[in-house]
Amino acid sequence: MKIECNTCGGQISTPDDSIVGELVGCKDCGVEYEIVSVNGNQIQLQAAESIKEDWGE
Repeated sequence: MKIECNTCGGQISTPDDSIVGELVGCKDCGVEYEIVSVNGNQIQLQAAESIKEDWGE
């Protein structure tokens, strides 16, 4: 299934067996999304959180 990227409008390919929590990325702009719901052929994405190193600060 293909979903439109919210950032650049490119096409994001999602596997047919997508599951909640899976990460997918836009090949055009590199933004990563997390699959937040799967309901038949409807898949909802949200921007994945980027976890940064704290380094004890």
